[in-house]
Amino acid sequence: MNLERRDWMRLTLGAAAATAAGARRMTLMGAPANPVAVGTNPIDPGHLTQVVFGSYSHWLQPWRGYLETIPASQFLNGLGIVLNIHRGEDVNQILQMCARHGIKHVRIEIGWGNLDYRDESKIKNSKDLSVRLQACRTHGLRPLILLNGHHGAPCPLLHFERSLAAEVPAGARSVVLDDVAELVVGKSGFSHPRRSIAAEYLITSIEGTTVTLSKPLPDAFPAGTKLKMATLKYRPFGGPITDEGKNTLQGWQRYAQTVASFVAEVLGTTGADDRGFDLEIWNELSFGSNFVHQSRYFDPVPQPYEEKKVFLDVVRATAEAVTASPDTFAGVRLVNGFSNTLPWPASSEMPKEVTALSHHPYAGRKVFPRDRPKGTSLNAQGVKDQSGFEPIYEACFPEYFASALQTETITRDMAPLTTKIYNTEHGRYARPEGDGPCWCWITEVNYAPGEDGINDPAHALKLKAKAIARYFCFYLNKGVERLYLYAAGANDPDLGDAELGVLKQEFLTRSIKEKEYPAAEQELALTSPALQVVQRIASRFNAKGAVDRALSLAGTRKLELLSVEDAHGAMQFEGDPNEMIGRPPLYNRDVVAFLPYQVNASRFVVPCYVMTRDIRQDLGPQPYVLTVKGWQVNGLRVSGYDPVLNEPVPVKVTAGEGKVRLEVVLRDCPVLLEIEEGAR
Repeated sequence: MNLERRDWMRLTLGAAAATAAGARRMTLMGAPANPVAVGTNPIDPGHLTQVVFGSYSHWLQPWRGYLETIPASQFLNGLGIVLNIHRGEDVNQILQMCARHGIKHVRIEIGWGNLDYRDESKIKNSKDLSVRLQACRTHGLRPLILLNGHHGAPCPLLHFERSLAAEVPAGARSVVLDDVAELVVGKSGFSHPRRSIAAEYLITSIEGTTVTLSKPLPDAFPAGTKLKMATLKYRPFGGPITDEGKNTLQGWQRYAQTVASFVAEVLGTTGADDRGFDLEIWNELSFGSNFVHQSRYFDPVPQPYEEKKVFLDVVRATAEAVTASPDTFAGVRLVNGFSNTLPWPASSEMPKEVTALSHHPYAGRKVFPRDRPKGTSLNAQGVKDQSGFEPIYEACFPEYFASALQTETITRDMAPLTTKIYNTEHGRYARPEGDGPCWCWITEVNYAPGEDGINDPAHALKLKAKAIARYFCFYLNKGVERLYLYAAGANDPDLGDAELGVLKQEFLTRSIKEKEYPAAEQELALTSPALQVVQRIASRFNAKGAVDRALSLAGTRKLELLSVEDAHGAMQFEGDPNEMIGRPPLYNRDVVAFLPYQVNASRFVVPCYVMTRDIRQDLGPQPYVLTVKGWQVNGLRVSGYDPVLNEPVPVKVTAGEGKVRLEVVLRDCPVLLEIEEGAR
């Protein structure tokens, strides 16, 4: 998601609203340094609305632009993981481990290239896929099927080789072959000699045994060289009004129908009101996505068109397939994966059949001021800052893309507030009211300690547990309906627990040889700290089965976080000594996350923590005072629990005048405040 931007556009806010929000921000963020200062108005829409596209801020926190109470059932139903098995790991044991620790959803890719070239109703590796899907069914996990056209096998295709009948210089656009039989103009081509890109150099004409190519070959080859080739069933996506463009989109629709029918058959849900799975439309555009860009196959493109419109064309075609075959897609939810690494796709553009925009908010380490963000700097008041001052600190934290440290904050898409990018409306409720909300899903994310300089397995596992607790508690409260961790296991077992995998490498390695799930006395030792923490959090949300699953977002209690106070003045970075109003320190109290979930009519669970900027640096316990309005103060009982340390956290409660004052010690990982109204 860390994308280059060539130009910026400043969007216009109403002057009066901006001035009022700026005045409130001055109270919140701009107070002079004072170790006993009281933060006021910690929730303010200006945190989001003032960060117009093209700007960034070290001080403004877009996620503090709104506060919602989310049904606890939505948290419990939002826990997902990506399934990646490559070396014979036992999928049943993997998914059993996940399900036993609270995971509800599994992301599985069935690429377009899996379809048989000659019979598109058949899936080539159906046996292996069936094993994975049956394991989902056995352990009560709902599959999210990724529909994707990775350019290594972007659609149904045939692989073969041909020999060169004559020498070919580098840059050649015509080649003499030993055999041109069965080659298809516009669909057969040479695959890239060093990268996994099928038929990248397409044949545009054939005369005798000489073929003309869509763009120059990159290398020289002697006569007699055998080159890898492929014939694609469809041409790369292009203008939808052309015959070839229509044909490719129709092929994609048939692909979606084939996959949906296959998955339902394996799950045993054919004919059910809910087929028991969902579909993601495309994967990251920064990875393997040449097939949606004809300019990467043709030079020049034969019929010019606007390439970016293809992304929406494919989404609309998928939605049309769902509408045309309601029985095939009953209960299936669509999520737009073209937004995984782009800020441009907007809820206001999405067909009503699309449930969510997906994001992959991976963020590496930033060292400021060296890694100064692009765009216009905004100070603590939301005002353009031309001083050149940049605070000194390092940032690598799960909520990075919900901050304003890059202008492409996903808070624009998560929020119940509507903002704009280039005059296009973004936000959960930006499309017509009758089409319903467009949520965010995060279909891949995690923290890789090894990529951040941490290679000790025990330390790495501890850091991943902290990061994953923050990922789930934060994003599932701020507008993400589902979050899928990447991934079940490390892609490289030699890196093991230092990599992105959620499960312990020891457990995964064991599953290759041992085909039985570990006995109870072994299970705990083989369970990663991350999964242990997820299970503890989930158990607190659903203590004694108390979750009201009929409770909707509209029916939850509105709470107000009135203030966050401290007596220590701890900070994330120091401010500008020459201008402490506009460029103050970022105090820890300014980034205290208060994330309310409602369990039932009288019970709440609120994860709270200090959103530190550096996940590697453990924050020791610090006392804070939170003042909250909205709970029934009579008979209120509050307790605290740390799911990472697995121990209680004392909470002092003072209630009166409709307000509750909570004195609690917080760290940099969630403490769960458990609130019971009317308790005896």
